This record gives sequence, C-alpha cells and structure tokens, in this order.
Amino acid sequence: KRMKNIITTKTLFGKLDLTRLEQNPNFKEDSVREEIIVPLLKELHYGQENIVRSKTLVNPFLKVGTKKIPIHYYPDYCFNVEGYYAWVLDAKRPDESVTDSENIGQVYSYAVHPEIKSTYFALCNGKDFSLFRTQAQATDLPLLSFSLTEIEHYWDKQIGRASCRERV
Repeated sequence: KRMKNIITTKTLFGKLDLTRLEQNPNFKEDSVREEIIVPLLKELHYGQENIVRSKTLVNPFLKVGTKKIPIHYYPDYCFNVEGYYAWVLDAKRPDESVTDSENIGQVYSYAVHPEIKSTYFALCNGKDFSLFRTQAQATDLPLLSFSLTEIEHYWDKQIGRASCRERV
C-alpha cells in the first residue's frame, strides 16, 4: 500500500516560520511567490503548461490632454485548465491583507478582464489565503479563507480536492 502524503506547513514550507514573516523586512511579495506559492502549486500538481506568470493585460487607456497612454497590469499567476483560465492568484507582502477591499478589487479586475474571464481568484500574503468566486454577489466574501498555519485542516477538505482545476 502507498502511504498518503499528509500535508502540513512543515512538509510544504520546511522550517519557515509563517507567524514571523512580517518581522522580516526582506520577506516581500517575491518571497511569498517563491517560498509559499511555488510549493503549494507543486503539491497541487500544477505544471509549467498550466501556469501563466505575469501575463500582460492591457486596459483601454488613460488620456492625458490629447495623448492616449495605454495601461498595462500583470497578475502574478493565471491558471490555464483545459484551454481556459480557471483562476488567478496574486501574491501580496505579509503586511498586506488578503481581505482588504482594494487588494480584492485589484485581483478581481484581473479575473474579469476580457482576456482572462476566470471563475475564481485568490490572494496569498504568505500568512493567509483567500479564494473568491468572480460571479459571487459580494466579492468581499471569500469562498475559502484561512491562515496558512492551519493548512492541514483545509487541504483534503477543500484545496487538494478541488484545486480550482475545473471550469465552472
């Protein structure tokens, strides 16, 4: 018999102390991507063929006087599942909230962009994770929100089972 992998903070993140991330001035958004999100994606079995990093999205433009200035923005991760973007994930610094309305609005704008049109979007700051549905009545109410220190309580029930791999 094959032993089932038990997902814990230690198996995912090693000796990294998630409760002290804010106290490390060098642990910023890029650290969240590398030290937190990459191990999660590996455990969810997302491969390079499913992940689009820093996709350039172009919005109409900003007009200053008579000059039109195109606006570009870049979601950290877009997840391609069966030819569609199923979800978008944006990393934040540990001192930024994953439930702050401005941060939610930013990632929501990526998810509903005409080039993306994803069903879900999520935010992760290295300490907390929140998942939202783009078509929800109120995008400020997450479908799933938890502290990463408690990930083992959510993995089999929510994350590992669904992993946003379907287009709904």
